[in-house]
Amino acid sequence: MSQSQNHLGRNLLVLAGIFLLMLVLNHLMPLHRDDYDYSLIWMTTEHITSAQDTVYSAYRHYLLHGGRMFTVLCLNFFLWLGKFAFDIANALMFTALVVLLYFHARRSVEWRQEPLILAVTGLFAWLSFPHFGEVAVWKSGSTVYLWSAVPVALFLLPYNITLAKGQASLRSWAILPMFLLGIIAGWSVENLAVTVVGLTFGISWYLRRQGKMAGWMPAGAFGSLLGLIGLVGAPGNFVRYDDQGAGKGIFAHIGNQFAGNGEMLLYILPLVLLLLCAWRIYKLELAEKKGLAIDRAPLQFGWRQWALLGVILLLVVSYFNGSFVAWTVRDILYAVVMVPLGLTKPKTIDHFDNLFKGFDEMAIYWLTIFFVYALVKKQLGLTSPVIKMLAQKVSAREVWQAFPAVRYAGYMLALALINNFVMIAAPTFPARATFSSVAMIIIAAVAVLREPLIRGYFAAHGHKVLMAGAWGLALFTLSASMLVTYTMQQENDARIAIVQEAAAKGEPIAYMEPIAMKNRALRHVFFVDFDNGVTKDGLCKYYGIKDIKVNTDKEKHR
Repeated sequence: MSQSQNHLGRNLLVLAGIFLLMLVLNHLMPLHRDDYDYSLIWMTTEHITSAQDTVYSAYRHYLLHGGRMFTVLCLNFFLWLGKFAFDIANALMFTALVVLLYFHARRSVEWRQEPLILAVTGLFAWLSFPHFGEVAVWKSGSTVYLWSAVPVALFLLPYNITLAKGQASLRSWAILPMFLLGIIAGWSVENLAVTVVGLTFGISWYLRRQGKMAGWMPAGAFGSLLGLIGLVGAPGNFVRYDDQGAGKGIFAHIGNQFAGNGEMLLYILPLVLLLLCAWRIYKLELAEKKGLAIDRAPLQFGWRQWALLGVILLLVVSYFNGSFVAWTVRDILYAVVMVPLGLTKPKTIDHFDNLFKGFDEMAIYWLTIFFVYALVKKQLGLTSPVIKMLAQKVSAREVWQAFPAVRYAGYMLALALINNFVMIAAPTFPARATFSSVAMIIIAAVAVLREPLIRGYFAAHGHKVLMAGAWGLALFTLSASMLVTYTMQQENDARIAIVQEAAAKGEPIAYMEPIAMKNRALRHVFFVDFDNGVTKDGLCKYYGIKDIKVNTDKEKHR
């Protein structure tokens, strides 16, 4: 077997693993919240029972709620086809996005040579997308964010490759396909659509000045503009903005930027630290070319490292055994801090308890990341004196000019920030809206990490630590996600049975206990209890009952 065939087999194995993981998660994820609303003809109680109903429901949604026609059509269609069809389609979409991110990082469609980098791309996508369960597994969320990102990434790929190679990557036959794909890309998510329009028009103008513009470039740009007009011009947008945006001034919109970007930073922390290490490696390379010697001490585990590793392992054991560490810390703080300060009102205690429901998992995540980062820094010889010396001897301008990968990553990071800034026009800026910006940051990180210089440094001075950290985080989050999703599926099925029984008996109200498990596995699981307004309203309409009561003694209401 040739080396190329061997790598192809490994790449296919990586993609098969990603697809199967997502398929299992999607299989375990039940219909939830908005899924019930979208299973009905919009703003009615009639179930979607035909392909015609899916189109009519999307049309009503366009008039009454929002302009995301393409994603709503996809959601309605697959909810009509059934859950299993959706599970397969969603797993394929995520796998396709990983491949497209990798292509953008390479700036080519060749993918046989780097199975490890392809796997790293998948790992970055798994760890870094904000509120993963909400944007990549939950049906109503994934069709908005994941299913928008795939056609956009596909649409932008020829532009990216053309910029990289300096010649058109497609022929004249692509004018109509790129125009149509541009409409879909522009008719996606608001901030991403604006970025796509600006980017494609900008690239077309730049290449026209270079005398390298092909007809499909402006065709795609004009298609994306038409899609954007269809997206933002929907009557439903104005209805929703009146509900959500009324009374919010410019300072509220600016505050949204800090909140949205800040939460995104929490999710992309591994990428940020890896890029920081890579930046310093570039500086090390230039410093050594100038004759500056860097001493690297061999990695040694002292008692502090062993103690921190022991704490992480203890937290892992705690997480899978009722989170006893979190509740012990909570009880100590309650006795020592809350009671003496008189902070014992039920609502305050409830908020205090909620804080600790994700304590173990967040502590594991943060401690592992900084633990690995500290060890890799030490192996690279990046002590405080060395970092200070590099800042003095090697300028950022030198690094920027010397390495094309740095410039490409820099442009992608700037584009990600611009893409987020577009959200300043929106009344709200939830973390899930940073999905497309995180995709751009993943591209930047992969583009840098696949550089021979960076891979060589990490292979020589931090490979084992990075691999151990990556495997550790991956296995923990995978195990936690599977466990929590499976548990939530069982809890959901039991409560849906209660709702169905009430509907069958003609009872107007379904009574049930609250779901005890609140753990979300670093937001890789999305689930909200049945007393939430959105969940309750959709379920009631779907099953034809009037109300759902959680944690209520049924006898008191008879």
